[in-house]
Amino acid sequence: MSVAMKQYSTDMIRVPEPPSRRYGGKIADPDRWDDFKPRAGDIVVSTPPKSGTTWTQGILALLISGNPEVDAAISRDAPWIDITTPEQDEIIASLNAQTGRRQVKTHTPLDGIPIWPDLRYIAVYRHPIDVHLSFRRHVENMTKGVLEDIYPSDIHEGFRIFLEGDHRDGASLSSIIDHYRSARALTDRENILCLHYADMTHDLEASFVRIADHIGISHPASVMDALVDAARFRNMKRNAERFAVSAREGFWRNDSDFFDSGTSRKWVGLLSDADLAAYDARMTDLLGEDERQWLERGNIGTDTSL
Repeated sequence: MSVAMKQYSTDMIRVPEPPSRRYGGKIADPDRWDDFKPRAGDIVVSTPPKSGTTWTQGILALLISGNPEVDAAISRDAPWIDITTPEQDEIIASLNAQTGRRQVKTHTPLDGIPIWPDLRYIAVYRHPIDVHLSFRRHVENMTKGVLEDIYPSDIHEGFRIFLEGDHRDGASLSSIIDHYRSARALTDRENILCLHYADMTHDLEASFVRIADHIGISHPASVMDALVDAARFRNMKRNAERFAVSAREGFWRNDSDFFDSGTSRKWVGLLSDADLAAYDARMTDLLGEDERQWLERGNIGTDTSL
């Protein structure tokens, strides 16, 4: 039998460190955090878009349930806290009524949300160009036309907007860097875990253990093996109705395409030498060499330099 988590409640939860910065954008409203009723042990996944958010939330659903067949129902049961949608009042009310271990997500950097000492936070990062190209495919899969201004049909123009823009809703390079820096500033906190997509891809078992240890959940080896297998990209794509955000709601042209390819170095054959030179110059301006190397490749990832 899996080792059960202790019961968590709102009793004695400590006062949070308030946000030090307010982030703008059309899609997210930071005031939504005022409606969230935190409990000790809640888990907040905070990542730039298309950096492994849903993958991490799927892993959490598997670990919390101990069931490789779990219906993660992320949009309903592990919602995006500060998204601005008409249904958000109902979703947050349902979240506040949950009695078990809970997880939520946000794309707002950590310095833009409350940091409760009694909650666990997980931030995930990915090579910025892979984020951009994955988001581009993400937008193409939507049934409703959104973000066309920052994802024009010309891939080179879209990449220029990615490099030079400061938009929050479509993951500009500057917004990714802001998020990354906000997490790096908190790496000494025991309730903050930073992961990299390349490391998760390279050794999912090790990443699974890191997440399980961080949130304080353990299962017998045989159960963990089954959970890890269920979390592999091919399985999540095949079971998109259980793991994709807004699955079975008609939001995507194809639910399984929410999980695109799970690969890195998506720019090969798509971007020009001039595009990559512009990216290199921009990254040199924004980050030191060590910071850049980790953001692009993680600890043990298999990506190679540009």
